[in-house]
Amino acid sequence: MSVMRNSRRDFVKAAAGLSVANTLWAAEAAGGIPRRPLGKTGLQVSIMGLGGARIGMLLDNQPAVDVVRRCYDLGVNYFDAAAAGAYGLSQVRYGIVLKDVRDKVVLATKTRHRTFTQAQLDLDQSLSNLRTDRIDLYQVHNVINDEDIEFIFAPKGVMEMIEKAKKAGKIRFVGVTGHTDPAVLNRILARYKFDTILMPLSVTDGGNSQKSFEQATLPVARQKGMGIIAMKTLGAGQILRQKAATMEDCLRYVWSLPVSTAILGCQEVAQVEANLRVARVAKPLSATAMNRLRRNLATLEPWKRPSLEPDDERRYVAD
Repeated sequence: MSVMRNSRRDFVKAAAGLSVANTLWAAEAAGGIPRRPLGKTGLQVSIMGLGGARIGMLLDNQPAVDVVRRCYDLGVNYFDAAAAGAYGLSQVRYGIVLKDVRDKVVLATKTRHRTFTQAQLDLDQSLSNLRTDRIDLYQVHNVINDEDIEFIFAPKGVMEMIEKAKKAGKIRFVGVTGHTDPAVLNRILARYKFDTILMPLSVTDGGNSQKSFEQATLPVARQKGMGIIAMKTLGAGQILRQKAATMEDCLRYVWSLPVSTAILGCQEVAQVEANLRVARVAKPLSATAMNRLRRNLATLEPWKRPSLEPDDERRYVAD
């Protein structure tokens, strides 16, 4: 049985979350793509953000550039990336398209490295690829266990580099991300005042009785006033492949949560336009409708295993 249906207390908590989400919807300006506050940063971000992995995976440069440009032209202002692998190529493509509108967009990137030196190299590469002198949101990526947390905060670790870069004006805000375990994310949130959190939020996550970021970590992040960024909103494509729910169902579900934005992967302009058509007209779901969706979906979340093989990492990308 879903944790959302275990008790009246859970229902009250869910209703409170929907109340916050409804307030966010009500505050949006008419027309265009709705925007929401990114926590306490003072930034306003489009409720759809573009995920970088699939932009980097495209073999040809022009279709990738076209997707980025179409997103910007239609009102998307949040662009997600990272330094490694396909994400690194996405940074290059963002830099090509967005360099002339730098002050009108929010550039978010991340590092998987844990040492000062390696993370510094990642940051320098990101600044160069993105053709900018500052990163709006720099994220410690994919925290997986307590040992990982200790590495992050160790002397000459990644957090030491981030603090130095913040003082130098190269990083504005700091976030953290996690794919696998809400409890681990909760523990790292107790160690540092992060500005944002990126985590899987979806119909399947909401209905997962064992590991649910919506149930375990979302309330903590809200209490801290963090910007909340959703990933894997379509279950890395699994939900649609198995025809467990429609794209509109999935997006409306996540946007009914108190999130700032949801990053979506798009490989062609038509996908961008389809996602944004939903964003323009979507209304918040009721608690009853959200519970119905949770009941109808099986758990499709292989990325919540304790560890992933390299091939799995590539398959279940952040967006």
